[in-house]
Amino acid sequence: MVPFLFYSTTYSDFSIFDDTNCPLKFISLLPVENSRLKYYLCKPMKKLLIYIFAALVSMPASYAANAYAKLLKSGDTALKYDVAMDYFEQGKYGKAITLLEDIMPAYRGSEQSETLLYTLIQCYYNKKDYISAAHYLDTYTISYLQGRYLENCTFLLANCYYKLSPDPKLDQSYTMSAIEKLQLYLAMYPRGEHVEEAKQMMAEMYDKLAKRELNNAQLYYDLGNYRGNNYRAAVITAHNAMNDFPDSQYIEDYAYIIVNSKYKEAINSVQKKLYTRCEDAWDECYYFMREFPESKHNKDVQKKAKHLKKILDKQNIEISEPVIAN
Repeated sequence: MVPFLFYSTTYSDFSIFDDTNCPLKFISLLPVENSRLKYYLCKPMKKLLIYIFAALVSMPASYAANAYAKLLKSGDTALKYDVAMDYFEQGKYGKAITLLEDIMPAYRGSEQSETLLYTLIQCYYNKKDYISAAHYLDTYTISYLQGRYLENCTFLLANCYYKLSPDPKLDQSYTMSAIEKLQLYLAMYPRGEHVEEAKQMMAEMYDKLAKRELNNAQLYYDLGNYRGNNYRAAVITAHNAMNDFPDSQYIEDYAYIIVNSKYKEAINSVQKKLYTRCEDAWDECYYFMREFPESKHNKDVQKKAKHLKKILDKQNIEISEPVIAN
């Protein structure tokens, strides 16, 4: 059977006929004046129909929208699949997504299902809808443990959370998820294509968490004695951050917050705790100047140390004067 396209001037219809001159099953796609343009669909005509549909969507917006709406209502999943792939190649991700999600149930378990899901993931990712992309990436990594795109999807999942990671002042749940997924990628693919990029991304995520802890410690310090001893909370937060992020660029900043917090806590203490806290604060000053001899804060720290020493001298507590290295 050799199907062909026929235009009827009587009915103003396009029809597809086979060699028996019998019209095949049709779907109306768009209005033409008072008549209808009809496509009579059959599997041998699939490529021709894709070309025709591509021509239709290049028409004025009203005609293209009507054609697209008619396609959505049709039951031809094969045609929808091919048109969706064509939309994807053209960068029309929104329309591709609608068609792909519509036909996903029909292709579940088939050979095309993996490619369909991966294309859908790319559509969402390219649209920068990283939440939806992450949802389908999770589905892929669970469903296709030996999949063709597993390595790339594992990395893309981490990358989605990386891109969703917000400013350090905001909640860092996405940052933690990014670190978790990056660690998984590096564990699964130690010689993978994206290893160096993943390491750099992970360093950025840890730096963001370190910055958040610095902000938290500074906030406690700024609160001072408001509704409690927030200086102690600042010290604890900064100490924990130094332990959690020993290679952070903010190590000196943590240490400086500890010095300032202990100093403020000491000089604002009741008499019973004054000298013990002053001695502790003085030790912190000495530690800071020893560990960060080139710090821009050293003059301020030395000034605090001298003040603390004067307080301690009143109790005849013997301490050595800290010295800034030249």
